[in-house]
Amino acid sequence: MIEQINQDSDNFFWEYIKREVPKLVVKAPTWSIGPVVNRDEAEKLISVLTKWMLGNQPDNVLEDLEKLNNPPTVCGHHFSAGEATYTCLECAIDPTCVLCQACFRRSEHGNHEYRVSIMHSSNGGGCCDCGDTEAWKSGACCSLHLIDNEQNTQDVRSLIGQDLRRRLQDHIYVIFKYASDTLALPKSDQVALPSLLQREEESNDSATVVYNDESHTYDYVIKKLSEACKCDNKKASDFATIIDREGRSIVIQGTTQSCNAVKQQMPDGYSMESRNSKPLQTYVFPINVVAHQEFSILLLSWLTTLSQRCEIIRLIVSDIFVSKETDKEECILRKLMVADGRMWKGARNSYFKLIMSTLMLNMEMKKDLSVHYTKLYAKLMEDFVDDDQELNVSIMCLSVQLFTVPSISLYLAEHEHLLEILLTSLLIACCTEVKPYENAAGHGTLTDDDQINMVLDKKKMKETLHRFANVFLDLKYALGTVPTEWTDCLKERFLKFFNLYVKMTGCFEGLDGIERKTDRHLEQEPEWQTGVTVHMRFVPVIKYMMNWCESSIDVLLKCLTLTIHRLSLYYAQTDSALIKVPYGSKEYQIVDWDITKKKVSVHYPLSRLLAALLVTTSRFDSITPDQLLSLFESPDQLLAMSDRSLRALALCAQTMASAWRRNGLALVNQVYYSHEIRCRPESFDRDLQMLQVCSALLNDSDRLFVTFLQRYNLITPGLNFDKTHIVALHEELVDLLLYVCFERYDSYIACVDFKEIARREIIHVLASGAKPHSRIYKLLPDSITDVPEWEEVLKDVAEFCPTVAVHNVAKYRLKDECVLEVNPHFYHYATPNDQTNAIDETCKRRKAAKQSHVFVPRPSPPFKNLWKKALNILCCHTFLYYVHSLLHDPVIVDEAAKSDSSDKLLEKVLYLIGSAIVEERERVKKNLSDPFNFCQRAEEENIMEAMRQSVDKPSFSNNKDMVCWIVSACDDVQQRRLGVSQDDSASHDDSFEVAPRPADDLEKARLRKKNAETTRNALLAKMRSQQQSFKAKHSVDLDSIELEQASVSALDTETEDMDSSAVDVNMQPVCFVPRLQIAAANASEVKDICILCQDSSKDIILVLAAYVQVSSVLSKDRSSSKPFEVDACVDITNRNGVHVSTCSHAMHFSCWTEYYEHQKKQYQYRSQRRLHNRYDIDKNEYDCPLCRRLSNCIIPVVSQHCITKVRGLLNAPPTFPTVSSSNEPNLQSEQMLNSMEFLNRLDDTTASASFSAEENEAANNLLLLREDWVDASDTIPPASSPVPPAILPAAVEEPVVLMEVGGDDFEDILPPRPARTSTTKMNYKTSIKLAFEEMEKCFNSACLGLKPTDPIALQQDKCLLVWRSIAYTVQSLEMISRFKKEPIMQDPTIRDQKTLTGITRSAFLKSRLDQVSKSKREKMMRLLVGESDGETVLLTTNIFSSMVNLMFAADSLLAANKSKKESERSTRAIQNDRNILHLCTVAQIAQIMLFIDVNEITTSDAICDSDLIRALNQIRSYAHFEPLTNVDDLKLEACVKESFAPFVRSCTLLMRYATGVEPDPILKSSDDMSVMLKYLDLPTDICDILCLSTDGNTLHPAIQKWCSHSIIVKSNPSAADTVSNPKRLFPYLSSASLLVTLENDYSDVMEKASEFKCPRFPVEDEAIHPTLCMICGVILCSQTYCCQEDVDGRSVGPSTFHSLQCSHEHGVFLRIRQCRILLLNRNRGCFRPAPYVDRHGETDIGFKRGNPLYIDMGRMKELNLLWLNHQIDDVTVRDTDSNRHFMNVGWPNM
Repeated sequence: MIEQINQDSDNFFWEYIKREVPKLVVKAPTWSIGPVVNRDEAEKLISVLTKWMLGNQPDNVLEDLEKLNNPPTVCGHHFSAGEATYTCLECAIDPTCVLCQACFRRSEHGNHEYRVSIMHSSNGGGCCDCGDTEAWKSGACCSLHLIDNEQNTQDVRSLIGQDLRRRLQDHIYVIFKYASDTLALPKSDQVALPSLLQREEESNDSATVVYNDESHTYDYVIKKLSEACKCDNKKASDFATIIDREGRSIVIQGTTQSCNAVKQQMPDGYSMESRNSKPLQTYVFPINVVAHQEFSILLLSWLTTLSQRCEIIRLIVSDIFVSKETDKEECILRKLMVADGRMWKGARNSYFKLIMSTLMLNMEMKKDLSVHYTKLYAKLMEDFVDDDQELNVSIMCLSVQLFTVPSISLYLAEHEHLLEILLTSLLIACCTEVKPYENAAGHGTLTDDDQINMVLDKKKMKETLHRFANVFLDLKYALGTVPTEWTDCLKERFLKFFNLYVKMTGCFEGLDGIERKTDRHLEQEPEWQTGVTVHMRFVPVIKYMMNWCESSIDVLLKCLTLTIHRLSLYYAQTDSALIKVPYGSKEYQIVDWDITKKKVSVHYPLSRLLAALLVTTSRFDSITPDQLLSLFESPDQLLAMSDRSLRALALCAQTMASAWRRNGLALVNQVYYSHEIRCRPESFDRDLQMLQVCSALLNDSDRLFVTFLQRYNLITPGLNFDKTHIVALHEELVDLLLYVCFERYDSYIACVDFKEIARREIIHVLASGAKPHSRIYKLLPDSITDVPEWEEVLKDVAEFCPTVAVHNVAKYRLKDECVLEVNPHFYHYATPNDQTNAIDETCKRRKAAKQSHVFVPRPSPPFKNLWKKALNILCCHTFLYYVHSLLHDPVIVDEAAKSDSSDKLLEKVLYLIGSAIVEERERVKKNLSDPFNFCQRAEEENIMEAMRQSVDKPSFSNNKDMVCWIVSACDDVQQRRLGVSQDDSASHDDSFEVAPRPADDLEKARLRKKNAETTRNALLAKMRSQQQSFKAKHSVDLDSIELEQASVSALDTETEDMDSSAVDVNMQPVCFVPRLQIAAANASEVKDICILCQDSSKDIILVLAAYVQVSSVLSKDRSSSKPFEVDACVDITNRNGVHVSTCSHAMHFSCWTEYYEHQKKQYQYRSQRRLHNRYDIDKNEYDCPLCRRLSNCIIPVVSQHCITKVRGLLNAPPTFPTVSSSNEPNLQSEQMLNSMEFLNRLDDTTASASFSAEENEAANNLLLLREDWVDASDTIPPASSPVPPAILPAAVEEPVVLMEVGGDDFEDILPPRPARTSTTKMNYKTSIKLAFEEMEKCFNSACLGLKPTDPIALQQDKCLLVWRSIAYTVQSLEMISRFKKEPIMQDPTIRDQKTLTGITRSAFLKSRLDQVSKSKREKMMRLLVGESDGETVLLTTNIFSSMVNLMFAADSLLAANKSKKESERSTRAIQNDRNILHLCTVAQIAQIMLFIDVNEITTSDAICDSDLIRALNQIRSYAHFEPLTNVDDLKLEACVKESFAPFVRSCTLLMRYATGVEPDPILKSSDDMSVMLKYLDLPTDICDILCLSTDGNTLHPAIQKWCSHSIIVKSNPSAADTVSNPKRLFPYLSSASLLVTLENDYSDVMEKASEFKCPRFPVEDEAIHPTLCMICGVILCSQTYCCQEDVDGRSVGPSTFHSLQCSHEHGVFLRIRQCRILLLNRNRGCFRPAPYVDRHGETDIGFKRGNPLYIDMGRMKELNLLWLNHQIDDVTVRDTDSNRHFMNVGWPNM
């Protein structure tokens, strides 16, 4: 083939491509979904093109070219979606400078403050900046990319021949042209290939292509595709997934007619289902067009790979991209960028990745790329707005890569008009009209530029603003680099940009203006969100623009002149009228504007821009106040320009005073956001700065203060203003004066540094209480948090309080020494509630520290020289007259007119006066002749005299201490003025003290205390009198209660005496001693009370609310996903089981029935109204009436006395030999003989095929047992309906018929019960029968999903589920205590105690109440004699589970056998329990010996011999396993004990609740194996348990039977034909089943997830949520349509489906990119934070903060306990109640 290619002719390439690419198309009959190009054939075609470009040996040529590569100095790693990026807060130029994980770990930044984030863009969105010296202040390179100028100066292109270089250029250009021509084709049904690719005979085959958009939902697209393509939902879902991930998908391939038919069925307009007027973009393309486009994407990917491999090819590709060193006129890059809007996601990604791999790695090429991009920015932005694709899949995301490079951004701003281009794009979104100024006449000569007045089009801005949002970011990036040297060209460009910005900002002046409603409420809320959103987006832009202005005094003054000039044009239209306002004895001329009658707004961006420029002038010492005033036409103009800031503040004040209530919530929201942290820097703060500047520059302070009064409507009150409004407005005005005069912690206003500013902000954030770091960060302005040093300030003023509980968050608490610095009138409290909370918390802490409760003002930093006259307003006549009038106002002075608000006003006035005095004192310290003389002026205006006279007035009683301090401080200042020396240390801020309290105040306090004591004594005497009266009235009832308590006490004493006499003090308790069981049965128990009726006289059985669930928590092998089955033999891996838990709350069965019926009705009611139901009645779920815990079952409450009685143990002999009570060596033989006798008797009994008639009759009669028995005359209804003969299989015997027995024989089963009342509808006998039937129904429903009438439910052994639940619950509790490192017999929780007590005792009764299938029980017992149950023998089962089944089966068989005497049956019951326990213990040790992991016990040099090693090899020889050599006896003993301990612990726990015998108290503090074995009546040595003879050569005979079975022989883990499974070996089988172990650093988890791709559609996409199963460790998709599966006819998400297969619906997943835990239970779920915290002790859901995260072992332990405790169901229900948004989450789709 290659010989046929003419390498000198590009035409042959076109001919070859034209001929071969159509052959790659997969024909319609074989194509189903995905690309239409055969990828394997396409790879062959690319290999041919490789030879065409590089020669006949391309691999050798590539290797030679690769050897010429320079050492890499730039990483350039292209980030994929979901990959972690790192930025150093100390060294990065801006937050967009990032490193990949490999470079970060090899750099010096790991020891700095850094942030971690996740790349969310589908196409990545950037590359690693390692090696880019412009991106870093220091540490620009890691150890892999060290810069060596000597090695990297050589151009590698000069190292190859000209012929090869020319050939590479020509051929790569041809490939580029082919790809650009095909990918840039328009989206049209009439699309045609370029002429060079058109063939003479075109195929008639076509393809229907559907493009992606952001207007239609997934479900809508799936439905329409299913209807149009006549396919099932699964295939339609796959199509929709490809459309979303690739940007488009072919949905049908065939003839043009058939493809058009499908297109016609696609929706073409508005529909109610999609709620969108845009149609689905559907086109019919010729199949050859689609083939060429898909092959072009493959070619670009191929070029990307070559470029990454060879530097020469990368440089050549870069040259061709930007048309350098080529003779081609057409620019490939420009062509692709222009066509970006017509492309789809896959095509965009292909050429975008090529750009990132070529142009972005060379600074010159990146500069050329930025020039092309800037020139096309307007066109690209227009296409982006017309399209609806997101930014991350558009070429517009290149801005962050280009505009953040300092040299490039400055170059573009100077030479390519970048700033003007960006701002012009915004103008398109905001303004549509221009018109001349209406009132321009008489304003002087206007230039052409002045005549332009842009008009805001708010409707258009609202519609398109979200598409132009990235322009604000681009402006921020472009302005981020401040020029250090200003050229004339750059200065000219910036001033043009600024002039354009001023014009645009003028459009927003007065936006959303509003008039006060006085007659009626606003009928419709106006739209206000757009204005606030635009304001938020402009905040960072203004910040960076001010940095540019601040860098040059010339630029600053010109910008200030432009702003003043533009504002003068605006104010000439509206604010030119003046009015005279009288106040006091004079009149003052101010701007005529009443905000209660004219429109007013919170949006004045141009006026605030003027304030920003004015305060920036303080950076230059050469600027004087006179120079600033000269920029204005007159002082009146400055006052007029500051008036709009005052209007905004007055509007906010009147709104907070509730004077604008009729204007609705729109105004309230705007006022809130003007003070909110995101808007505050450019709204509220700028308004205050404007007033501070105006106060400093204006000489007439009286006129300014009168303007304040008039704007607040305190001179002429507004319509409908009442006293409350007036008082509130006075408060707001005093607050404003405090802010203007004393809130100076701003480096532009006062002489203050960053640490002082940050310190004050942090103190007041923490004033309201301790807060977590994240909350502090949110409440601080960006000007502080952008500087990394703020955290050092935080450590100085706050102490770190680590978390105590797992769910709590670590917080920072304000230090005690900083509490005195809290200002109660701080200006950055967002709401009045924040201020109140701060004051309350500060007062509380001051009181605890025994500090003064008076808030004494602290000195403020001095004003800068430019603003030092700002405080003149405090000395002006009008202000002092205002203060004097307030102090004499009846609202404050008159007790009858006072209110709470009056006290607040007085407090603020006093604080203002005190602040002025402190200011003067600080100035006098430095200069005795300082012109600020507030104290003197206050004396002249009689303010201080009024203060002295008001000390003893009742109206000033709450503020007496403050008044005393003010008088004292004023006198101190006057003394200093006179030159009298004062001790400055005594008057320091932290040591301000109030005057001592007068003697009369102390006397009043003493009287109040005495009156309170008298009142308390009177109340106590009244209570005693009432108690005596009650006792006299109810004396009979009280006597009966005392008598009952006395009888109970006597019974307890008798029981204790019996216990002490039965148990020898020198003997450890043994659970099989009859007298101990009898003593336990006779011991008194706390009787439960019904939580519903609280009636203890009902003759109805009590039941516990319980929750039953199928579980796989204990499973040691999750490779199989078999459903749960009821089997008597549980696999050795304990694959699944039944777990039971209770909340310990008991109810009468009749009360529970009524409650459950009510729950059903409530469920139906809520379901009919589509309300959320926290439980599912179809699954028998309900809420516990008391604790609201999820439940789905009931457990009857039975006493231990009843169980002991029904088993006949009360008549048992007092004792019989045990291991613990006799000589142990002799008892070993006796114990073996007992167990052997038991096995022989069992073998003889169960092996007999037939019984005598008498034996059959005796065995088939079951004693019906009752608790609190009824009268003998009552009849006993049948326990359950008989099984229809047609349902019973032939092999099943007839069920045993229940024998009716009179109740007289069993009246003493329980202690005497209360008399039954006549109103009881249900007696005890009926209730116990119904309760057990309900319990059985609940178990079948919860575990098997069966109804009571199902044939399977009727045929199965009804007790088996209960027995299985006992074993599984005990093992779960044992594993939990082992995980928590607690003794197994530690005092249990009430829930665990009630669970084990209830389920164990219920099992004994249920075995007697149900029909017994004798053959099934006997077949189960045959396991002990070595027989198999199908493919299972005893040693291949979970021994403990088998032991529980065998013990209860033997008990039920013994109870059914009436041939034995009662005393003999009671003895046999205890012996059976002991023998089964002993045999199962032997079997457990034998199982451990057989299936032990040999790697754990062998060593290369161990030569040991011991009894245990001999026993090991002897047991292995029984099973024909090869003997083990080199066994370390110590390792063997440790391994066996480790594997054996869980079994012993579980047996101890079980027998404690089965027998009621308490073990040795020593077990409550520690797990002593010997004590537990003695309690179980077992030898304390493992070899002794195996029943070795005295010579140590004989094992228990049963071991040989068990081990020699063929099933055991075949299961040899070391056999050649068997693959050893470590999950079926010890000690792994006995280890705790915990969740997977996570990495310590969360970055490692993210790195693992970044490599994950969807198994079905392996493309990079941000929609994929890699989710780690915490149970098995598998990573899978989540909440996506790609991997959905059908379960029971319903589609479920991949996580839900996996949880069904892995853990029986209970899933614990880690959503890696979101850093949160997903708890899933099919239809329910909830989210929780991942167990990772930062150094501040906080979790970070979604990586919003980006602090490095490390695993928190406390949270991980809690998550493991949640899993082990089976609490997923309950937690999901409770979390849904507390997080209502969880209700709307489609949990099955996860």
